[in-house]
Amino acid sequence: MSQRFGWVIRGRSLPQLRKIAILERRGDKGESMAKGNHSFTEWDIIQRFNAIVGHTVTEVDTAGVLAASSASRNKGRIGAVIEQSVLGYPSDSDRRPDILIDRRPWEVKATGLVESARSGWRAKEPMSITAVAPEGIVAESFATSAFWHKAEHLLVVYYLYVRPGKGVAVEYAGFEFKGYDLHTWREVDRCRLEADWTVVREFVRTALEGDIDAEMPNLSTLVNPQLLYLDTSPKWPNRPRFRLKASLVTQMARERLDDGMRMIPDQGGLSSMGALRAHLHEIAKTYAGQTLEELATQFGLPLKTKTGRENKSLAEQVVVRLFTGHAGKISQVPLFAKAGLVFKTVTLTPAGGRTEDMKLNPSIDFDELCDPTVEFEESSFAAPFIDSTMVVAVIEEQYRDCSLRRCRFMGFKVLWLGTYLDAARALWDGMRNLIFSDGLVDTPILKRDGTPRVTPKTGIPMTTPNWPKSRDGVLFVRGTGTDASDKPVEVNGVKMYRQNIWVKGTELADRLEGLMYL
Repeated sequence: MSQRFGWVIRGRSLPQLRKIAILERRGDKGESMAKGNHSFTEWDIIQRFNAIVGHTVTEVDTAGVLAASSASRNKGRIGAVIEQSVLGYPSDSDRRPDILIDRRPWEVKATGLVESARSGWRAKEPMSITAVAPEGIVAESFATSAFWHKAEHLLVVYYLYVRPGKGVAVEYAGFEFKGYDLHTWREVDRCRLEADWTVVREFVRTALEGDIDAEMPNLSTLVNPQLLYLDTSPKWPNRPRFRLKASLVTQMARERLDDGMRMIPDQGGLSSMGALRAHLHEIAKTYAGQTLEELATQFGLPLKTKTGRENKSLAEQVVVRLFTGHAGKISQVPLFAKAGLVFKTVTLTPAGGRTEDMKLNPSIDFDELCDPTVEFEESSFAAPFIDSTMVVAVIEEQYRDCSLRRCRFMGFKVLWLGTYLDAARALWDGMRNLIFSDGLVDTPILKRDGTPRVTPKTGIPMTTPNWPKSRDGVLFVRGTGTDASDKPVEVNGVKMYRQNIWVKGTELADRLEGLMYL
């Protein structure tokens, strides 16, 4: 394989490669568009898609796409319904963008949303755009690239994805269309996409100069941590594809569907992961060593809540103010939300130890975990370990068990959670094995003398599902709830708290100790 690619690259000049790549991507676009009657006005598109909002896939399927055998259980059928029943042309797998709107090419994408009571809309998965073709990308600029040719103008159709649970096949026919978006990119977002694409192209160029089969498997391992908006999957030798991160698709949907979110003005100058690191470095250079109380006083942030208790969100509020110049929450910072950047504060003891384990959000999606058709790589369970970078604000106690306000801000470190991908896969497999083998049980929590423990508030005996615990590895599962009666999740008849993946605190302390401050 490497010899073949090497011959292609070395046997032609860069201008020749560029011409080949553009012709291959473009094909005979104008003629095929005209033949397929894929041309529309914006007004026509608005009318067609306004008409399907609030209706199910089967209600929209006037062309009878779902009548095919098992079609209602194939997610590709939703795209076919849009093509044939909404846009009115036969199913088309051509590599060019799908349609013309006012003579401009647009790519049509259908993507599922999962509705969460706590966090509103969330994209079910990343959005695949086009292949990372080594022999093509090295001859491209961003403006002429196959990726931008597809992604520049996106007609995104959103539908509500509902998982039926363990052992039941998904019925796409009943999914409801929630809205659509004629999406064009703001300049700040376009710059971030270009920066990400360029990082991938330069990596591929280097890989082609050596042994491609030895180098390309490192694409996701070495490059994904450097990307803000994109990731690449699957892993070589399977042909990787450019994907918009699920976090970015989530924000696109929220901006369009307007679920009441309030965002802080975007940090437009931060166009790459490198620029973000430099910005965090400058913040730390100015403010490191000061206590949270000193910083809160400078910025007019409250040290206590309205009820007089210590403000446990003080560290987050200080960092948001440092990062953006505005008051707010991390979830309201556009760059963090779109890039899927996980923000955490880590408090270290004077001896350098971690004070507690770290919970990862959101809570585990058990409808997904119990669905045998869901692959690990496409799950929300895996998402933090595939395309998420963790920005850690390090807080240090001045003395053992000092109050939060007395802790000092020390600076930022960056962790890539992909380090734990294999551990996450093992955790996923272990939990699914318990579910599908009916091995999940609710076990009592006992005192040292062997008698059951009870919660002081309710007097209810304490129990816990036999999910992997902290003694079993660096990743484990733990539930959280207000009291023993707050168990809204039920799996195989076992009621439980909302469950989250946790990272063992000692592991984090060790990792952080080996990392330099930005």
